[in-house]
Amino acid sequence: MSRKLAALFITIALLFATYGLLLTYFSHHKKPMPVAKNGVIDLTGWAFQEEGVVRLDGQWAFYPHRLLSRQSSPASDGAEEAAPEMIQVPGSWTKQMETLGMATYRLQLLIDDASAVYGLKTAAILISNRLIVNGQVVGSSGSPDEKEHYRALNKPYVSYFTLKPGRNEILIEAANYEFRVNSGIGESLHFGKAEQIAKLRDRAAAHDWITLTAFLIMGLYFIGLFSQRRNDHSLVVFGLVCVFIAAFTSVSGERVLFDAVGEFPFWLYFRIQMVLTVGVGAGFFLYVYTAFRPYTFKWFTQGGLIAGAALLALHFGFASQITTGPFRLLTSLYVTFALLYATYVFVYAVLHKVAGSWYLAVAALALNALVLNQNMNVYFGVPIYSLAPIEPFLVLLMLALLMSLRFSNAFQKIEELSGKLLQADKLKDDFLARTSHEFKTPLHGVMNISQSMLDDAANPPTAGQREKLRLVTDITRKLSQLVYDILDLSKLKQGELRIVPAPIDVRAVAEIQVRFYSYLCTEKDIQLINQVPAGLPYAYADEIRLGQIIGNLLDNAIKHTDNGTIAIAGKERGGILEIKVRDTGAGIKPEDLPHIFEPFKSTEGAQHSFGLGLSIAKQLVELQGGTLSVSSTPGAGTCFTFMLPVAEERREASMSLSYSTVSHSASPQNEYSFATPYVSNADGKRTVLIVDDQYVNLKVLLDALQTLDYRVIAVKNGYEALEQIDQSGRIDLVILDLMMPGMSGYEVCQEIRRRYSLLELPVLMVTAAIQPQDKVAAFQAGANDYLPKPFDLEELKARIGSLLAMKESLGRAVHMEVAFLQSQIKPHFLYNVLNSIVASSYTDADRARKMIAALADYLRGSFRFSNAEDRIGLAEEFSLIQTYVEIERARFRDRIRFEYEIEEAAYSLRIPPLLLQPLVENAIRHGVGDRIEGGTVRMTVKKSDGRWVFIVADDGVGISPERLKTLLERSDGEGQQGVGLQNINKRLKYEYGTSLEIASEPGCGTEVAIRIPVSRL
Repeated sequence: MSRKLAALFITIALLFATYGLLLTYFSHHKKPMPVAKNGVIDLTGWAFQEEGVVRLDGQWAFYPHRLLSRQSSPASDGAEEAAPEMIQVPGSWTKQMETLGMATYRLQLLIDDASAVYGLKTAAILISNRLIVNGQVVGSSGSPDEKEHYRALNKPYVSYFTLKPGRNEILIEAANYEFRVNSGIGESLHFGKAEQIAKLRDRAAAHDWITLTAFLIMGLYFIGLFSQRRNDHSLVVFGLVCVFIAAFTSVSGERVLFDAVGEFPFWLYFRIQMVLTVGVGAGFFLYVYTAFRPYTFKWFTQGGLIAGAALLALHFGFASQITTGPFRLLTSLYVTFALLYATYVFVYAVLHKVAGSWYLAVAALALNALVLNQNMNVYFGVPIYSLAPIEPFLVLLMLALLMSLRFSNAFQKIEELSGKLLQADKLKDDFLARTSHEFKTPLHGVMNISQSMLDDAANPPTAGQREKLRLVTDITRKLSQLVYDILDLSKLKQGELRIVPAPIDVRAVAEIQVRFYSYLCTEKDIQLINQVPAGLPYAYADEIRLGQIIGNLLDNAIKHTDNGTIAIAGKERGGILEIKVRDTGAGIKPEDLPHIFEPFKSTEGAQHSFGLGLSIAKQLVELQGGTLSVSSTPGAGTCFTFMLPVAEERREASMSLSYSTVSHSASPQNEYSFATPYVSNADGKRTVLIVDDQYVNLKVLLDALQTLDYRVIAVKNGYEALEQIDQSGRIDLVILDLMMPGMSGYEVCQEIRRRYSLLELPVLMVTAAIQPQDKVAAFQAGANDYLPKPFDLEELKARIGSLLAMKESLGRAVHMEVAFLQSQIKPHFLYNVLNSIVASSYTDADRARKMIAALADYLRGSFRFSNAEDRIGLAEEFSLIQTYVEIERARFRDRIRFEYEIEEAAYSLRIPPLLLQPLVENAIRHGVGDRIEGGTVRMTVKKSDGRWVFIVADDGVGISPERLKTLLERSDGEGQQGVGLQNINKRLKYEYGTSLEIASEPGCGTEVAIRIPVSRL
């Protein structure tokens, strides 16, 4: 047997079983009751409390074409002016008179209990009616009357009234001038105690409301689901079918729609009812075709839809003319047949093992039961509420199970596809990571070779070649950054990017990035400004990744800004740090803003894409518990804002995060602090200043350097570091943390370079930041070397040793420079002295002899210093000074006056050679020597505040402020002769960590002071 025939037999069997059960239920549910005979019903023996309400079925007196309320009421004894006809209720009056017209029903009701309040519930009394009990109008639907004054409504109602013992009269006046199919009392009237009738009314209303609500909710659900899955048109079709069933329910049964929105004209009400009926049938034809197309008959579906369209057109245009029994039956059969066809298709789909088709088959059977109930009501007067509203719940349950199954299958399929996609994505990421890693070496090779060609002094490139080489260097730098971005993106996707949050100074991190990117945008008219306040609370973030976030935002701003400013600002708001990166670039169009964080997103018509930087920045911010947003005004600029939590405590990093090889040292549980500056091994041969805002890191360095016999000074911030550098005392090396609160290591290093050159005071920069721009920033600030954390202590010691050896070689070079410069006797000095000797030999032989002796002593001293001794006695230095002064006084006579005040203990001091004599020589030659009247040079040596103070002052011409600012600046040595101020200053920095102090006022003189700690002499 084919599946089609099997499906047909199964469908017929299911329908017979369903209809048989329902018909059996209806027949057994109808219990025997008193029946009216010859217009009289006797209820004197009926126990309402035990046996319930009574259907007023049977023979009623019937008065065709008459409304008895318009005439004198018949006598109570039953005498009538004209004998009535008998009519069966419920039933149509079409056998007694024409369908259209008016008539009166009359029933005599015998009752023995007159103390109770009774009620009567009507159903379908076509098309308008009025209920009169014992001459009193107790209810109505519409207004039965002559055709000119008649008003149709056809709505069930309930009336309550009292009766008298014995015989009571019930009149029902009805009129119908519109509905050609049927007239009269079409359904049973229910009579009983008031509370019983009220319950019956509530039951009927509840039945309609439950059915309406169930189908309406399901219909709206499917329509809403279609808005999310627009490719599945079966959803909206079935949703409309459910809405049509709900709407039909509202205009049938109790007509609850009238209660909700008011009365409708009968012509409109009837059209709505018929259109909804046909719409349900056509909807099922269309649904099975859209949802189960392989299991339907296309020609049959098209025929059903065409028939439905024809019925709809007829009901819309000619409802009043075609309201006949056969046409009404045709409409009912159309809906019934559509449901039967849908049931067959669902069963056929079940045989093909289509997922969820069983649920639809059961739902279709429930809908068939609902249609059968409606047909029983229309054609046999069976109340709709006779059957509990189980059909809507059964349909809801089946559809819910169907959707659950579909979602479950879809989810399972998505899981399978997701697994495959994840595997493919992982393979793709692995490929990108491996390829990117292999790209790094050749890219750096191309970049370095291009840079070396640019810097080649022996074979300099032409202007055109230089431009192309710069372009190659720029492109390779961008490609190199892209490689790093791809590697970071791969780690982010795979969840391998490690975040180590700690309290971080945002301003210090921002300063590093601003300095680096300022260097990159030198060819653009852009100013980068760090406006993050120094007192901003710490952020709880990863130091390295925070720098990467700010760097990516700055890099993006530079790409899209041709001129103007790019500023970083920050503030705290409710325990959250709000960091803004604002530029004055071209801005971003509003329609592009939602997409800028997508990798490699390009805006329409733009010359640049956003690359990976913004995407990585957003993910890094979110990874640290923050958010990144953007606002932009085209033509005015863009502002990126990211939020980070405020750190609750100051940063106290554990050694495991900073140093990798010292597990034997203090653990995070034993962290401590100590007063700074802290001096260790005060008698060490070399002095090392270590600067770090983490006490545990200071402790590790103190312990490591103690074994090297170094004097170590530990400070916790940049301000303390500069205080130590400004104090008298030699510092040989600075180990500086790049990221510090308040004043960053970058700023400290810049301040050091304003005082000392790279050779005079080496700086070793250490930081946890590992980005290339961090290294560049460190060297731009003036660092001699760079060491990333975590590092091996043996490597640290090796780097410290090499930097100290470099400074020691500088010291030797300085001493050799002193010896060399002193040995270079100035020709014009010898020429002037010899001229003075010759002139004096003619007039004053004694004076000439003294000058020759003084010159000999001066030359002897100069040649003796050529052996580059480290120290000589102050007495020896002073003797040389006196010899020089005597020579100059012999030349200038009384124009030169020399005074001195030297403490007795000072003569035994050991000082560097030629430390004071050049100062006296400079005061005579450039101070008092430039004045016609001459002047006085005064030298003072005294002890004050734990220091030896050496002062050389004159009352000569003085030095201009402009010249004073550049007097000690380093030069290439052009035009220099003798041991000048720069050499003395250089030796003071190297030997004692101090500098010359020069004060001068034009026209009043100059004072040069040297302060050296007593312990260093």
